[in-house]
Amino acid sequence: MPGPQTLGGLIRVLQSELNRQFHAKLVVDGIMGPKTRSKLVTVRNGARGNLTRVLQALLYIKGFNPGPLDGIFGGGTEKAVRDFQRAQGITVDGIVGQQTWGRLFR
Repeated sequence: MPGPQTLGGLIRVLQSELNRQFHAKLVVDGIMGPKTRSKLVTVRNGARGNLTRVLQALLYIKGFNPGPLDGIFGGGTEKAVRDFQRAQGITVDGIVGQQTWGRLFR
C-alpha cells in the first residue's frame, strides 16, 4: 500500500490537472475532500494525459497492472479498470467515474 505522501502527491497532480484542463479552481493541497471529489471527471478508453497517468498509478498501487504508466487509456488500462471494478463489487464498465475514483482513493 502506498503511504500518505504517495497518495497526497497523486491527489496534487489530479487537482492541478483538473484546474488546468477544467478550470476547477481547486486548492492544490493533496487532500481528497468534497470539493475535489465534486470536480472529478469521467475518464475512459481513448483518454490521454496526466489524469490517465494518475489513474494508471492508482491502479498499479492497488494491484491492477494497467501496463506502462504512459498516460494513454488503452486496452491494458481498461482491463485493469474492469478487474478493479469487479474486485470492488461495483459496476463493471471500464469507465472511471465518481464511484470508481472514490474506490481508488480509499
